[in-house]
Amino acid sequence: MESPELTGKGHSPVLPHLWAPLLILAAGLVVTGATALVLESQARSLAEEVYHRQHNTLVAQLSGYEQLPPIVTDEPVPEEPVNDSAAVGLWLATVFKNSVPGMINLRIDTLERHTKTPLFQTIHTANPDRSQSLRTEISIGEHRWLLTTLPDARFLERPAQQSFRFVWLAGLVMTLLATVIVVLLCLHLRRWQMHFRRAERGREEYHQQLNNMQVEKSILRKALNDSEQRSRDLVALSGATICELDEAAATGYISPQVADLLQKAPADLSGLPFDELVVPDYLDNFHRTLQAARQEQQIQRIDLKLLDTNRQRVPVTVRVLALRDTLHGFSGYRLSLQPGTQAVQ
Repeated sequence: MESPELTGKGHSPVLPHLWAPLLILAAGLVVTGATALVLESQARSLAEEVYHRQHNTLVAQLSGYEQLPPIVTDEPVPEEPVNDSAAVGLWLATVFKNSVPGMINLRIDTLERHTKTPLFQTIHTANPDRSQSLRTEISIGEHRWLLTTLPDARFLERPAQQSFRFVWLAGLVMTLLATVIVVLLCLHLRRWQMHFRRAERGREEYHQQLNNMQVEKSILRKALNDSEQRSRDLVALSGATICELDEAAATGYISPQVADLLQKAPADLSGLPFDELVVPDYLDNFHRTLQAARQEQQIQRIDLKLLDTNRQRVPVTVRVLALRDTLHGFSGYRLSLQPGTQAVQ
């Protein structure tokens, strides 16, 4: 069963943490839109400021004259000030020659009489924005003129539109790139979560198996203890002494019944060669019995006399079984010592 920490509460099972790329996408679009609007407004303001400066430059260029220059002709007549419109137009064309920006229409009208014909006019654009026209009254001597500029309709909007489109393009690219990166990270995170869940399930299964093995071990240990206790009870009831010898016939384990049989404690006999307990006259038969048990792999029986703690001879009936294991082969002997008939008497 998946835990809430792994799946993420409220997250999509297909793509965990889906809110992260969606949040980045929404935030990127909002920030891009707001930035685009701000830069669009700034670009429009800058374009208007440039237009106003260009208008003021044209005004300053014409206002620098305190009065109109005289007309110079080839005839020997006195010089006279410029009075007719044609001459004024020619003079204005000389003043504004190559100085009117290409995105602005310039028009100069006289305020001395009502006429729709301008004194001077330059047309650089066919689509002027009349809502952005600027007018300035200029006085030169006794003449009063009106200088009017009309910007091209695209002069103010083009920088704003370009800024708007550029910001949106850059913002969309960056937002999509960040969203894709976060989606890939979410997929990578999901793969790690799946690996973690599988490892967690494996750990739980291993833990369950370990618990089962512990239970089985407890059951087997109890059964082994019961079996050992049963064996000890049977040995005690039979009155026989059980002894185990190693490959060199040295005494290993010996049951407590040896105290009744030989008046010796089991601890005193541990590690003692069993030959020292056998009466010397019976040693050859004892060795042959051990050899026969090892070769024939069957229980061998022999009647012996052993020496007790007082060096008295104790008749016993010995049964010998050679021990083997699959790893080391021959590993020793197991003996059963039963008091003989004379001991009973």
